Amino acid sequence: MKHFLVAIIFMLMSSALKIYASDMGFYNADDTYGITIREPSSICKDDDGFMWVATKSGIYRLSDESKCYNVPYTTVNIVSVELVHRKGELYVFTNHGEIFRYNKRLDRFEHYLDLLSALNVEAIYLADIKIGGDKDILWLATSAGLYHCVNGKCTRIPGVEGAVGDMTMDGCKHLIVASTGGVYRINTENYDREVWNDNPGVFPTLIKLDKAMNRLWIGTMSDGLYYLDCDTKELKASPIKRFPHQYVRDIEIVSDSAIWCGIDGRGIWQLSRDGSRVTEIFQEDKDNPHSIAGNGVLDMCYDSPDRVWVCSFTGGVSIAELNSPLITHFRHRVNDPNSPTNDYIYDVAEDSKGRIWIGTNGGLSHWNPDTEKWTNRFGHEYESFIVRSVCEDSKGDIWVGTYSNGVYVLDGNTQRIKAHHTDRQGILSKNGFVFDILRDSNGDMWMAGMIGAIIKYDHVTGQFDEYPVRPVSTIAELDDSTLIMASNNQLLSLDKNTKEIKELLTDNMIQDIEVTEGKIWVASNGNGLICYDIASQATETFNLKHGSVSDNINSILYHNGNLWLGTDNGLCRFNIADKSVASFDFPETAGKIDYTSDASVKLSNGTSAWGTSEGLIILDTESMTSRTPSGRIYLQDILLSSRSMRDMPDIMPEMPLDEITDLTLQHDQNNITFSLQPLGSRSHTSLFSWKMEGFDDDWSELSDLSIINYTNLNPGNYTLYIRLYNPDLISERKISIHIKPPFWATWWFKTAYVMLIATLLYLLLRFYINRINRRHAEHKLQFFINTAHDLRTALTLIKAPIEEIKRSPNINEEEKQYLQLAIDQMQRLTMVTTQLMDLQKIDLGKGQFHPMNYDIVPLISSRISMFESIAEKRNITLTYSYKPESYVTAVDAGKIERIVDNLLSNAIKYSHEYSSVDINFTANDNEWRLSIVDHGIGIDKKSLDNLFKEFFRSENAVNSRISGSGIGLALTKKLVELHDGKIIVESREDEGSRFEIVIPHRLCDSAPLPVNAEEPESADKSIDNEEIKNMRILVCEDNDDLRRFMKRPLGRHFNVATASNGVDAWEYIKKELPDLIVSDIMMPGMDGFELCRLVKSTFETSHIPIILLSALSDQSDELHGLGLGADDYMTKPFDMKTLTQRIMSIILNRRALGSRLISEVGETVEEADTKESNELNDAFVRQALKIVVNHLEDSDFSKEEFAREMGVSTSLLFKKIKALTDMTVVDFIRSIRMDHAMKLLNDRQYSIGEIAYKCGFSSISYFSTVFKKHFGKSPTDFRA
Repeated sequence: MKHFLVAIIFMLMSSALKIYASDMGFYNADDTYGITIREPSSICKDDDGFMWVATKSGIYRLSDESKCYNVPYTTVNIVSVELVHRKGELYVFTNHGEIFRYNKRLDRFEHYLDLLSALNVEAIYLADIKIGGDKDILWLATSAGLYHCVNGKCTRIPGVEGAVGDMTMDGCKHLIVASTGGVYRINTENYDREVWNDNPGVFPTLIKLDKAMNRLWIGTMSDGLYYLDCDTKELKASPIKRFPHQYVRDIEIVSDSAIWCGIDGRGIWQLSRDGSRVTEIFQEDKDNPHSIAGNGVLDMCYDSPDRVWVCSFTGGVSIAELNSPLITHFRHRVNDPNSPTNDYIYDVAEDSKGRIWIGTNGGLSHWNPDTEKWTNRFGHEYESFIVRSVCEDSKGDIWVGTYSNGVYVLDGNTQRIKAHHTDRQGILSKNGFVFDILRDSNGDMWMAGMIGAIIKYDHVTGQFDEYPVRPVSTIAELDDSTLIMASNNQLLSLDKNTKEIKELLTDNMIQDIEVTEGKIWVASNGNGLICYDIASQATETFNLKHGSVSDNINSILYHNGNLWLGTDNGLCRFNIADKSVASFDFPETAGKIDYTSDASVKLSNGTSAWGTSEGLIILDTESMTSRTPSGRIYLQDILLSSRSMRDMPDIMPEMPLDEITDLTLQHDQNNITFSLQPLGSRSHTSLFSWKMEGFDDDWSELSDLSIINYTNLNPGNYTLYIRLYNPDLISERKISIHIKPPFWATWWFKTAYVMLIATLLYLLLRFYINRINRRHAEHKLQFFINTAHDLRTALTLIKAPIEEIKRSPNINEEEKQYLQLAIDQMQRLTMVTTQLMDLQKIDLGKGQFHPMNYDIVPLISSRISMFESIAEKRNITLTYSYKPESYVTAVDAGKIERIVDNLLSNAIKYSHEYSSVDINFTANDNEWRLSIVDHGIGIDKKSLDNLFKEFFRSENAVNSRISGSGIGLALTKKLVELHDGKIIVESREDEGSRFEIVIPHRLCDSAPLPVNAEEPESADKSIDNEEIKNMRILVCEDNDDLRRFMKRPLGRHFNVATASNGVDAWEYIKKELPDLIVSDIMMPGMDGFELCRLVKSTFETSHIPIILLSALSDQSDELHGLGLGADDYMTKPFDMKTLTQRIMSIILNRRALGSRLISEVGETVEEADTKESNELNDAFVRQALKIVVNHLEDSDFSKEEFAREMGVSTSLLFKKIKALTDMTVVDFIRSIRMDHAMKLLNDRQYSIGEIAYKCGFSSISYFSTVFKKHFGKSPTDFRA
């Protein structure tokens, strides 16, 4: 009996709940906004119209471009996250007391307050916060009471007892607070407290003030619903007995007659406004996709006037449409046979009994309005059965066109198959594709499809007739004798009687056709709505520009002078008379549904049925009124070169981006992107248009794009106008933009730029002129160099033979004087040539300056000494004074010598006989001076200004018949200026002249150098004549006479070979490996520098000494040659005796090197001083030493094994050892062994026999013999 009663009660409750079941549609925000929201706990709407949803993982802002904001929580185990918004301020808080505030300017949440830290407590529960009159004033409902917080400082409000569960604002000055101790009304200005109820007996977790009903609704956690009368202050329980005693999470007043109660675990209970009865219950139905998602309702937000947002713990965010148009939406529900077989609908038809037939992607379904039942055919029993068209014939039977299954005819009463036409070709074959079926005004049935002709079924004769037309997707009837068809992007007409086909339109993908009086309306994919006038054959197009919600129109339905257009972006209405377009507010998902092609029908009850990709929609077009468009343009972001202005603090204004009206940017911030959103307007029907005044000539095309992009804007002033349409203009805003010019576009820079260009042109002209002059000067210099080379070569051929003759013992003293006179004049000519070349180099800026620290006094004194004999010949006395007698300064010694030589030479040359030349040197810490005074012909005043010009000579100097070139003083002045000095001249004609040079004092990092270089080592040491005679010397000189002359004196001492150029010389060197090379520098083909580089950089030849001969006497040329590895450098003209001594000196130096190497063999090979002037030679000597040392004890170590370990041939080893040490290979090995033996003898650690074995001798007697021959004493004598 007990179980029976329980069953009866359960059935009664179920029936009661069924009474309250609702068909209201809930739509999931995840589907609408394309995001996934999990476990939302709170939702609110801000002043801009954005919906904000709070979750533990972040805060979501819902829009076309929804965004998730990360909140920097510092605590863990967060139970709930809540949102509160008021007066433009948005706060987020957690149950642990962390509060964050949204920074609209920077578009982020920032930490505002940590309640635990502010109150210095370990634990507290924050239930709610309310924003006071000022944005920095908060009221906090906590488990420890009510707190008032100002700028982060919290104060507890006395008199509010117990834990506060919730609170609500009552106007601007009062706050209603519900706690475990009672219900209070607090004055927010003076904190006065009014007790409304001090014994609630329940713990209020939620309160909602309904001022219209003068009630305060109170929700509890487990005691159900209560309300408090604001007049009597009496607290009463809800009169609804079945109201769940579960957690009441939220209460929203949704209309004048209803309130919604969100109950955690029981969905939403809709009550009458007075709370006396339940009118509807919204709970989750797994088989109904439009039921509320999840019964665990946590929060609700009434979005006036027609929408409620619901947060469910398990279902996310749902959207309920309250006052949407009268729409019935049928969709397939899983496991529910009373629903369509599939949601994708290809065709809709109504039969004579008022039943609605739909062809779907999963079979055939029909809806009986009388029984409210769905009946499905061809679904489960047929695999992949697609119905493309449905039509009732004149007998009441239903014709069904399929995709690849031909045509079925069903009995209109029993729905049994009466016929399956598969006995013909084309669409009426077994695999026929039938896209459309039409019953014309004569009652005949027309069938069209993909393959084959159009087929007509005559309802009178029962015969089929074919009309040869290309594949047809849609058919409509124009009149009794004409059909209109869509085929392959063409609109065609077909004469029923003559079967004549005419082409009306082309190049349009046609989805549906509708015929009205004198016009054919075509729904196209991409071109909008097309009107074809039958009489004039003219066309007119209506698209987004005219307010359509899309250019992709799939279906058309005519009703009462309007065309209803089903598009891929919702439904709109086109008024044929005024050609206006109206759009409507639909439920969120119904508004965005993709209406399918040629799938609409006007129903007999005045409503219309539409096939979509998401089910069947039935709506009453008569009762639908177009909405009043509203909304505004929200400026979501401004990007400069794809970077948000919010990330650029230097230019980010002090206001939110949406409030910007003026924008000032730098010249390089001229790539601007504006991101927009339509607020308060249905986004899927909103369109933008814009124009940049100062850049665009016309407004942009209407577009649903919300991104405006401009690149490479020139500096200047612009105004961006933006318009929002839906479909008419509903909002407009403008932004003034100023792009500053770069500094180079300002007037002052342009002026400076013009001046700079003028200066550059001037400098360029000067450069070009100087370049031409320099080129001429270089040609001139090259001419002088070539001339000097020829002169010096010729002088060498003169001087060298004269020197040879002078050294002959067969000439007398008078002949020697004549010869010396010739030599002196050749030296003078050489000096003039040298000065001329130096002057040209300095003029070209190629004069080398190498200052070193010198004691200048000895340097000057040595030059004076050279001129004493010349002065004596003219009876001229040289007097000199040095103060101080020693003075170290940095100078180029060679150039100082030239200066002194020129001044002294001129002073002596132009002085009268029996006079004097006075030289005076003075110096201090800043400078040194040298003055030279003569008592001669002097210089006339008019010549003083030109005295230092090239080739200038004063008139009296010319008249004196004293020879001169006119370049000495010019060169002297330039050499002084190289030292940053100056030259001063004072003169009186017939009295004499005074020249003084003044040079600043400076020092280099190097130590002072002696004035006179150390003389080269004498070559008079004993050298075996036979050995020298066998040495092969290669002379490389391009002058035939000089080459032949050099061969004779050198041939007396050496075996001499010659070459006329560097190429021939290199070939000879590689083949013969001479012992020494004497080479001229200036030669055709390969010059001496290149030959020297090749010799010294090639391993096989790197040991060969080389002496360079040149007419280039400058120090830089000499240093260049020595830097390439040359062993010596001689300037033409030269003396053959000097050249021979230089060769002998090199031979002696090589011999000394060999002796030193042998003496250092006791050291480690790495420590031995083997440094040669060439790295290859140095490495070779080190390796040779190492190998010999490693084989000291090997008595069988031979020169062949030595060569093998060195990696060279025996002959090359002999030549390199001979060249580098002046020893044979055997002598080299023996010398190292003897030196090692001597060291071992001196150490006295071994016997003579042991030493012999350690030095590679197997016989002690032989060791003693060799030792005595090498050192002059036997080993025993050394030990004695």
